[in-house]
Amino acid sequence: MFGLPDTYRIDVNVALKDFIPKNLKPNDKKRIKDAVKSVRLEYQIAGEEIPSVNNEKYRCQVIQFYDIEVVNIKDTNFLAVTYQNLIKPLCVLHMHDTKDEVYSLAVKRLSQTDDMQIVVGQALLTDKYMLGVPDSNRDRLLEYMDYSKLKNKIDKVQLYKEWFYKAYMIVNEKAYKHTDKLLDGNSWYDSRRTAWLCQEYVELVMYRGKLKTAVTNAERIKLNKEIKTKIQALDSE
Repeated sequence: MFGLPDTYRIDVNVALKDFIPKNLKPNDKKRIKDAVKSVRLEYQIAGEEIPSVNNEKYRCQVIQFYDIEVVNIKDTNFLAVTYQNLIKPLCVLHMHDTKDEVYSLAVKRLSQTDDMQIVVGQALLTDKYMLGVPDSNRDRLLEYMDYSKLKNKIDKVQLYKEWFYKAYMIVNEKAYKHTDKLLDGNSWYDSRRTAWLCQEYVELVMYRGKLKTAVTNAERIKLNKEIKTKIQALDSE
């Protein structure tokens, strides 16, 4: 997955009974049992070749990569929301049925009220890609997700954020016509610059979404002004 080195491969089958927490609601347990065929922890980035992060915001010692076979791809949104909130480490969920596949990523931080719990700040489910047929959109995603091409490996959090935000930009690239310039740029080497850049992009996508549902001319004018400001900021990159 994502061209990860074999040193991170572990290929551990996860028993479904161990993948369904006992404290879930009965309806959710049943829905997972009906939806999931198999689970495998394929890779785990551990050790300190890429430094861990332990501070008041993150407790990141590993990044995990799961392969989840499902009965029907339509259940992946429910599974992504459920497991990105349940799995404490930063993780990538590759979910697929016999026809299609998707990837789920989420940026998580420690809860400010209980450091034993995590809070999902941003989550992403990629577009659906057909299995067994050429797909230029999937190829484009996987090209930018390739481990060897990532630019910021200063620590595990920054590494994961580069994966997340590049995937986010590819999924939402219609929001900004120069997305390729950002994806290929060197801002990824600078964690602070990356944080600013990605926040601008996320807000641009948000404003464009609100524009589609705006009712009044005043709303549209205000949103178009915000969109123009965000585009100018990204153009300066």
